[in-house]
Amino acid sequence: MRRGRSTGKPTAAQQARMDAITDIGCIVAKGLRISFGDVPVPAEVHHLTVGGRHGQKRRGHDFTIGLNPWSHRGEPFGGMSAARCEELFGPSYAKQPRRFRQEIGNDEYLLDLQNTLIQQHLEKTLWRPAA
Repeated sequence: MRRGRSTGKPTAAQQARMDAITDIGCIVAKGLRISFGDVPVPAEVHHLTVGGRHGQKRRGHDFTIGLNPWSHRGEPFGGMSAARCEELFGPSYAKQPRRFRQEIGNDEYLLDLQNTLIQQHLEKTLWRPAA
């Protein structure tokens, strides 16, 4: 049996969701109103898991949120130290998952926030015919 991710290839709609997540940027930074000028803090797509615990099966591409490299994997980015990243963005989901959920939000809250941001993003970016 081949080892790998439990989610398979995304559909066109799921890929569009992940593209929107990347365009929107990190939801932790959005919640804290942190940006790099006019540019959002970069986001990596994080797949939420069954039960919200590390090592569990992924819920699928429809259950994804955007997290910056620190919040997602515990990797400092943008020339910042780990201490500076934690000062700005709070605990890392990878390194301190319990504290992350307590201070930033649980999976359902973050998914709801991400879905709201995607809806707002699509309303701004989709072409609509003149009325």
